Parts: sequence; structure tokens; C-alpha cells
Amino acid sequence: MKFTYSTGDTPLDGYTIKRGLGRGGFGEVYFAVSHVGKEVALKKVDFMEADRGDNLILNIHHPNLVLLYDIKHTENHEESWIIMEYMSGNSLRDVLTRNPEGLSIERAAAWFFAIASGVHRLHENGCVHRDLKPGNVFYSEGRIAVGDYGLSKLISHSQRNNHTRSIGTCRYMAPEIGKGNYGRQIDIYALGIMLYELLIGDIPFDGESDAEILTKHLTQRPDLSKVPSAYRPAIAKALEKDPNRRYQSVVEMMLNVPQPNYELIPELQRPQLPSEYLAALDQINASDDRPTLEAKPVDPQNVVAPPPTVNPPQSESTITGTNIPTQQNVPVRQPQVQTKSPVVNPYPVPISQGKPMTWQDMAIRELTLKDKSQRISELTSSMIRSVVGAAASTTLIFGIYLNNQGLSSVESTQWFIWLMSIIMLSSWTVLVVGKFWETSRDEIGTKRLVMFGVGAGLGALYLGIGNFLKLDFNDLHSSNSYWPWILEHWRFSTGESPSYVHFAVFTGLLFSMCRWWNHATPVRNSRYDIMSAFLFAMVAWFLPVAPQPLMPGVTALTALVIQFASPSYTTAQRKEFETQASTWWQHG
Repeated sequence: MKFTYSTGDTPLDGYTIKRGLGRGGFGEVYFAVSHVGKEVALKKVDFMEADRGDNLILNIHHPNLVLLYDIKHTENHEESWIIMEYMSGNSLRDVLTRNPEGLSIERAAAWFFAIASGVHRLHENGCVHRDLKPGNVFYSEGRIAVGDYGLSKLISHSQRNNHTRSIGTCRYMAPEIGKGNYGRQIDIYALGIMLYELLIGDIPFDGESDAEILTKHLTQRPDLSKVPSAYRPAIAKALEKDPNRRYQSVVEMMLNVPQPNYELIPELQRPQLPSEYLAALDQINASDDRPTLEAKPVDPQNVVAPPPTVNPPQSESTITGTNIPTQQNVPVRQPQVQTKSPVVNPYPVPISQGKPMTWQDMAIRELTLKDKSQRISELTSSMIRSVVGAAASTTLIFGIYLNNQGLSSVESTQWFIWLMSIIMLSSWTVLVVGKFWETSRDEIGTKRLVMFGVGAGLGALYLGIGNFLKLDFNDLHSSNSYWPWILEHWRFSTGESPSYVHFAVFTGLLFSMCRWWNHATPVRNSRYDIMSAFLFAMVAWFLPVAPQPLMPGVTALTALVIQFASPSYTTAQRKEFETQASTWWQHG
């Protein structure tokens, strides 16, 4: 992408361009540094009709809005520049690109409430965003903020129909924009599109050309069959063709969207919710009646979705006072009176009928909310930690045992490489397999069968590495048979060399007889389980896994390395899950 200005240019007095960030419908955006070293984002605006509302937008402050510092013009007034806060993270468009099937329900709702809170503050101050889309929503260090609202105009009845330039991105553009109508309902329409995309990963109206997309906005009803039932009424009403039938305020829409459980998504900051929204929740919980802000029921004829689930009962979007997010000095409102309507559980945990919920059930539910990028990041971190653990374990083995075996420096190096390799490869294998199984507590037989195959492959690999390093396993093998219960032709004694079948079969048995995956899951009772590591060592002693008597210690240390490398819930987190399990119906 070619930008007008390059690194080092100073098109605006007092600011030096560092690099281009992107180009939108209104102009180019640059990362720049002021003469005193402050990092900012500079937006070069292709046109600035008038200064109406400039002072207004500079005085709008909200945690879920990108902060605007100033609006300046060049001396010849050929260019206008908006100076704003630099958000170092990605945009929502980047997030959705990495998640083509949409975000988890909790994260999708969290993004929506943050965006809606910022947009409500704009509307509160008489401004309409007019170009609300994922590319204009940013994430940085847990904070979600709406940006690119610098060209908003004051709303008034006299100005609403005086716009001559069609502004907005057609995929998020309300039907009335073509007539020059820029009321706040166009932002509500865009919120409906974005909520749909957050949940599904796609937009409700798409096509091969802008004309086709705009035609669908004007004529087609959204297909909500893939949208979770609790969210269909809010999206359907937000996407009404007639702006008068749409929500008349952002707060009305927020009241029809189920709140996320922010305890399950600690990486996202809680938004500063509108005071009107909090007051309405108090009214809901105090009277068991929907407030006057509540929208009229959605007409099933206007929604393409299965009739039984198009208009679910209002209880499905009821929000308890215990999960209302607050930020900084925003007053916490937690009414004591709960609604009598049941709360829908969008993440049903498969448990046996009549069996009480446990903290493990709640923890597994949280694990299911992780997206692919989070899982890969966790796995990568664990694998790096396992390398450190493997090196420390190998050093310990040398200090306790191998230094007394009279090995030469070359032999010591060979054994060190081999031992560190098998501990590292074993831990990596268990970590990878365990990541696939971290939300599964059943199918033990299938897991054992898989682990036998994995262990057999590792056993053959171990011997291959040993042969490559020209190790003599007989040097560490006792002349006495440890395994009188093993058939004669399976015994491995002094003077013999182990075969690939030998290594594969008995390493496979070692991996299948022990529940290695329990040491890689975050849902374990403690970070370290020394007793299980000792039992693993006993299994290795009873099996002729060469070289003996070294392998029991290697097996125990491998189990401890896996525990060291794997993430684990803290005691405080487990207690929190226990609390949720005892009141799981409130956390649906």
C-alpha cells in the first residue's frame, strides 16, 4: 500500500511521520511522533466540509472511544488532519479475519457491549459515527475502543436530511443512507450487522458488487438460522429496513442482548456501561417486568429463521445483577432481588442427569471458549517451558547417576543429548495430544489406544536417535534380569542390543498404561503431582524399557516436566469455579 507521505516527513507542523497504518474511506492514517515524543495517530482527511461540531467531538471522553486530541488544517487548507490516540493493537477486522467462523459467544458479546457503550456516548453528545465497521474498532492491552468518529456531525432535525455525500461502508450501511438520512439509527443498524458477524464470522448481506449488496440491504431479510437463539431478536430488530421500527437508542438494543460472563474472558476489560442501561437493569431485577425501554416483540414474519426459535421468551436474555461489568469509578449496581425467569445456558456442559456440577465442569466450559489462536499460543509457551524443564532434568540425572558411570566426555555428551531429546520429545507429544483432550473427561479406552500408538512411535524414534549417536545401552544395563515375568525372547540383558520392536512395544505400553494427558490439562487438582510421577516410574521399572535402571527416573522426571510446562488453574481460580458450580444456573 502506497501512502502520500513517507517516514520522516512532517506534513503537519510538530509531528513526524513514522509509518503508514492504513487507508479508509475518509483518508490515510499514519503513526507519528510529536516534537516532544508523544506517539499519536494522524488521520489525513480528504475533505472537511465545515468546522461544525469540531469542538464537540474533542470533548467526548469514554474508555470505549479512541481519544481525539485535536483537529488541524494545513496553512493552505488543502489538508485536514485529525490527531488522535495511537492504539497499538489490532482492529476488530484483524480479529475476525483470524476467526472466520466468528468468536465465542462470550467474546462476541463482550466486544458488542464495549462497542455499543462507546457509540452510546457519541449519541449522548449529539453525534453519529456514520462509518461504524470492524475496521474502525480497535483493541489494545485488553481495551476495546471505537475510532474514526472524527467526521461525525451534530444531529438535529434540520440537519438530518441535508447530507449530500453518501458516507459509510456498504456492507454495514443502513438502507436510509441512500436518501441522505443520517440519524442515529444508522449506527444501530451497523451494530446489528457487527453483532451478527461477531457470532457467525460472516455478514448477513454480501455480494459481488456494491450495487448487489445495497440491493440486499434494501430488500432482503437477514437469515438468522445460524445465530444463537438468544441473540436473534436483537439482531432482527436492529436490521429492520424502516428506521422507525428499529431500536430508537443503543441502550434499547443492549437490553435485548445477553450479557457475557466476564470472569470467563479476563483478557478483555469490562466496558463503562451507560447509566441508563444500569438503571434499567435495576428496574428489571426489582420488578420482574421489562422496563419501558424494552423493544416490542419481533414479528416472526420479518425474520428468516425456524419459527419456534425466532422470537424466544424474554427470559433468555435476562441478565442477573451479579455479572454487570463496571470499570474504574463506575458505580456497581447489584440488586438483591433476582428475576424469576431462568437464565439460558449458551454453553451447556454435558453431565450425567442428576450429577452435580463440579469445578472441573465449569473450568472445562471456560476452556471451550478459547479460540484457535489462544490454544496455539498456550501450546507454544508450554513447549518452550518443556525445553527448559528437559535441560534441568537431564542435568539432574547426570548429577545423581551418570557422573559415576565412568563415561568419557564424548560419551557424556552423547548421553546428555539423548536423554534431553527423549524427555523433550515425550513432553511435547503429551502436551500436543493433551491440548486436543483438555476439554474431554471421557473415552479413556480410546485415549489409551491413541497413547499406545504415540508411545510406540516415540520408542522407535528414541532407539533411532540412540543408534545415530552410537550409544551402547548395555553400558547402563544390569546383568541381573529385572523382569522374570517377561517372556524369554522379550528380555533384554547384558550382551544384547534392543530392537526397534522392543523399544516400540514397551514404550507404547508405558504411555498407554499411564494417564499422561491428566498431567497436561489445566483442569487438575494441583500443578505438581509427585505421587503420580512416582507411580509412572514404577510402571517403567516393571516394563523392560531400556536402558535400565535409568528409565524409571527419566519417566518420573518427564511427568514433572509436563506438569511444569502445562498451564494450571490456581487455588483461587479453582475456588471461583467451585462457587460457579454451586450456582451454575446463574452463569448460563
